[in-house]
Amino acid sequence: MFTFIVVLAIAAVAYAGDATVLGSDSFDAAVKKGPVFGKFYAPWCGHCKNLAPTWEKLAAKYAGADVTIAKIDCTAEGKSVCSQQGVRGYPTLKLFKDGKVIAYSGARSLEAFEEYLSTNGISLPGKSDL
Repeated sequence: MFTFIVVLAIAAVAYAGDATVLGSDSFDAAVKKGPVFGKFYAPWCGHCKNLAPTWEKLAAKYAGADVTIAKIDCTAEGKSVCSQQGVRGYPTLKLFKDGKVIAYSGARSLEAFEEYLSTNGISLPGKSDL
């Protein structure tokens, strides 16, 4: 029984969610590969914690789409990326597409994020903007 509980605890910690974790070693490559909608955050930030479930739902919904829904921890592996991107508050949301950086300042809901991505030419998997 104890082993089973330990295995479950390890699995829960190992699960990072559907959003792609980017850091200093992977951020530039991800942006070069295609559009990235990134959440720059700090683990202790209350607003970041509140946004996390919605961000993971967005990532799950856009899995397989032509966009990477990413999260960048500004206190750890993403510290230098956050500095380079001028992140001063948490969470900061930015879309990186076609060499442009577009700061997001809209509502923090799944529907608002979907509308924002659609407005910027990013469709859900299996749908097109025709």
